This record gives sequence, structure tokens and C-alpha cells, in this order.
Amino acid sequence: MLNEPNKVERLKNMYPKGTRIRLAAMSGELDMLPGLMGTVDFVDDIGQLQMTWDNGRTLALVPGEDSFSAVSQPEPIQTRTEKPDAPLIGANGNIFNLAGIASRTLKAAGMREQANQMYQRITDSVSYEEALNIIGEYVNFTEADQSKQSNDVDEQFGMKME
Repeated sequence: MLNEPNKVERLKNMYPKGTRIRLAAMSGELDMLPGLMGTVDFVDDIGQLQMTWDNGRTLALVPGEDSFSAVSQPEPIQTRTEKPDAPLIGANGNIFNLAGIASRTLKAAGMREQANQMYQRITDSVSYEEALNIIGEYVNFTEADQSKQSNDVDEQFGMKME
């Protein structure tokens, strides 16, 4: 097992999620045959490669104990530089309402990670202005369609019970 943070970090960089691995030998697992392919789910904090194998098993690889080779790396995720337009101008000015609109806009644009990151930064902010500036880093403010806005406060804050 690896306990050194530098080695673990290096493994995380070498074997990102989605890396395809070909097994040569796995210690103590007779049914894990040489040549078996699998996909890295993540590298854990002690340096084991948590895997989903093509035979349906989920067993970790232990570098230095098990023998394997990387076959392919996942395609790099293209980071989006364009900010999507969010209908915030004219919307209820409560920061949680604005954050919700911005978050839904980001998720609809396929930017779920950015939505989560934005939300975390907003909850850590200390003022309305700081939170509003954070939202502006992720989305372009546009005019809210007044005809589609609800006057129901519970619905505006995403708390409508069905």
C-alpha cells in the first residue's frame, strides 16, 4: 500500500477515471485471468486503483503487488469557456432563488460540475454582493421572462411539494 501523498497523487494523474487497464496478474484472485480488461473508477487515498472489470467484478488493483498495464486513457474533458445565459434580471432577487436559476441553467448546459462548484462558493461567501459576483462568473445575466415567472414563493425557491 502507498501512504505517501506524492505517490498517491502521481497515481491519480497516471490513471484517471476511465483509464482502460489490462491485467497481467492479480495476487490471490485465481478467477481474475491474465488479459482481463477493466476500467478505473478512481484511485483511492491509499493508492489502490478501484476498478470495474469487464467480467462484472469490482476489485481494486494494488500497484507493486498486482501486475497490469494501461491500454488507453480517457479523452480529456473539454472545458467550456462560454458562459450560458441565465434569466436573472427581473427575477426574485433572493440570492438562493438566483443561485437556483443559475444552477439549473448550468446543469441544462451540461455543466453540472460548475453548478456544484458555484453553489459551494456561494454558500461560503460572506455577502450578497460577493455571491452575486460569483454567479456572474458562471453565467451571463439576461432578462427574466416575466410571463413565465410564478408568484408562488414556494415554487420560486424550489420547495413546491407535489
